[in-house]
Amino acid sequence: MKCLSGIIVFVVVFVAVGIAVHFALYQQPGIFVQTLEKEGETGKPALVRTTLELHPVKAEVETREAEVTVAELAGKNEKEAFRESEPEVYEKEADPEDFERGSNVISLFNGKDLGDWESTRYGGEGEVLVDEEGNLEFDFGAVMTGVNWSGEPPATSNYEISLDAMKLDGYDFFIALTFPVKDSHATFVVGGWGGGVVGISSVDDLNASENETMNIEGFLKDQWYHIRVRVTDDHLSAWIDEQQMVDLPLEGKKISLLPGDIELSVPIGIASFQTRAQYKNIQWRNLTDN
Repeated sequence: MKCLSGIIVFVVVFVAVGIAVHFALYQQPGIFVQTLEKEGETGKPALVRTTLELHPVKAEVETREAEVTVAELAGKNEKEAFRESEPEVYEKEADPEDFERGSNVISLFNGKDLGDWESTRYGGEGEVLVDEEGNLEFDFGAVMTGVNWSGEPPATSNYEISLDAMKLDGYDFFIALTFPVKDSHATFVVGGWGGGVVGISSVDDLNASENETMNIEGFLKDQWYHIRVRVTDDHLSAWIDEQQMVDLPLEGKKISLLPGDIELSVPIGIASFQTRAQYKNIQWRNLTDN
């Protein structure tokens, strides 16, 4: 009898938590990542997988693109017509031709819309948006929330990637920066495993909490941190503000991603885990011109 009572209490608490989590994430009835909706044919209530709507800023850009008329395209290519119809959208956006020319510094985020970034579909991810101040913001997710670069990376070695990141709320990593390392990828984790672990995942199949790049640091909420990663043919380095956190020779090392959801972040990705965070000044710098 006691066992049955315990099972009933557990089920009630589990369902209550699931309903609360779903409402906090999606502001509608449901449980965890399932929404309660009526079936079209029968009208009976049923649980369906919650689908997040496209952020209004990105939707507006795509609508504008669809409104470019045939007349506007006459005598010019589609890219030119779109720029004339809404020039401010592309004012700071990374130009793919810059990648081909090997420009020294490339801005990867224009502060207005996602541009070439896409919200990563981890499943249970929070909302991704660009706020009024031009910061990229991730809301709470049931698991990870993030964006990944939709095109080819400018390079796979001899470059730096940097950004400013700020934790707003939460108790796990507020940034997991995924980047190419020659023919593989790695992730620089900041604030993982409960909020303090910093390091590279993975080195010789060991995650950031297990390999030689691991450090323990404290991070304040509502404070910007400057994150910088440098990849050369023989070295991997990373800094937080002016403090070097990673100094890893690559010779004889196996560099790879931690198996799982983070593999969806390639070729370049930014993610958080059950943590609200903001990002700005996302830049790429080629080192070959130095």
